[in-house]
Amino acid sequence: MKIEIIIKNVYGNKLIYPNCDIAKAFSNIAKTKTLSIENLKTISSMGYGVEVVNETKIEELLQWNSTKLMLKS
Repeated sequence: MKIEIIIKNVYGNKLIYPNCDIAKAFSNIAKTKTLSIENLKTISSMGYGVEVVNETKIEELLQWNSTKLMLKS
């Protein structure tokens, strides 16, 4: 079994957000919107794998969109 998380940079701080129902359940148990490293260690010790799911950044979308427009021209 595994959980999915997203790591976001918020004002220079890297925060770990749950990205699946099981990870959200763990954050609900912890009564937080994010998970800490200590939470992830505990979750891992319970037999869960932790997978980081990359989220597309707006800069990447803008770059992709401008590249796509250049290809059409």
